Amino acid sequence: MSVQRARYKWLMGFGVVCVLSVAVAAAGAAQMGKVGVVDIQQVLNQSQRGIGFKQKLEQERTSRQRELDAKQQELTTLQAEFEKQAPLLSEAAKREKQEALQRRVRDARRMVEDVNRDFEKKVRDAEAEVTREILVVVQELGKDQGYAMIMERSTLLFAGQAVDITPEVVKRYDGKQK
Repeated sequence: MSVQRARYKWLMGFGVVCVLSVAVAAAGAAQMGKVGVVDIQQVLNQSQRGIGFKQKLEQERTSRQRELDAKQQELTTLQAEFEKQAPLLSEAAKREKQEALQRRVRDARRMVEDVNRDFEKKVRDAEAEVTREILVVVQELGKDQGYAMIMERSTLLFAGQAVDITPEVVKRYDGKQK
């Protein structure tokens, strides 16, 4: 009988704990308020400013690529001239021209590395600036519409479509840029 009584007390205690847990969770949810989720990358891809930013960077990349292609063509021409002249040159002249060509190739490689590094930095800086602007819009939206919390989608394992405020953020961000 005492084993049954112990089981009964344990089940009653467990039941009380479950009821209290549900009550606490419900009270917390009621106090918490509205929750929203925003996909910053989607705002970057769909907003007018984000699209303009990407187009501007693409134009700059294309321009830099043209410069690099011209440099590559110049090196190819110099290599062809060297190969054509090589049989006619003395060993000293041949070595001198070959070293000069190798220096130009090294310089061109450094130039490509510098251009790529500069471009990547420019992309990172521009993305950071636009992201800061988007975060200001998200904060304003949160305050205006009484959100208790707005989270970034990429940090979540799951969020239902009902809490996604990305389209509203895109709309507000585009409206703010005009």
